[in-house]
Amino acid sequence: MTDSLDELADFPNRVGFKNFTWTHQAISDWEKVWDTLWHLGAKWEWQNIDKYARRRGKEYDRFIVHNDAYRLDMAIPLPEVHTVKKIGNWLLGAHIDDNVASEAARLIREWINKYVE
Repeated sequence: MTDSLDELADFPNRVGFKNFTWTHQAISDWEKVWDTLWHLGAKWEWQNIDKYARRRGKEYDRFIVHNDAYRLDMAIPLPEVHTVKKIGNWLLGAHIDDNVASEAARLIREWINKYVE
């Protein structure tokens, strides 16, 4: 059963949902986050179907891992949103006494606020 336009008008405060999409700007901002995480010693455990990006000039090409994880040096992992949030939570409890950790946590919070919420 679908809602008619009249029925939809009766609920003007409906909450909207959408899927997350890796846009050029989201990847560019994530690259900064990933760089700080890399400096903290984080690594990405590549698996088939993981998404990643490679910079090509000012643009990013997006790919999916398919039995080629050994070729992914300098690739930017494109995790799912729940994984980004898990990374942010890990940083909060990691007890890393380093300004880079504080910067990474700040960048993740800003990235989530800008692209997810």
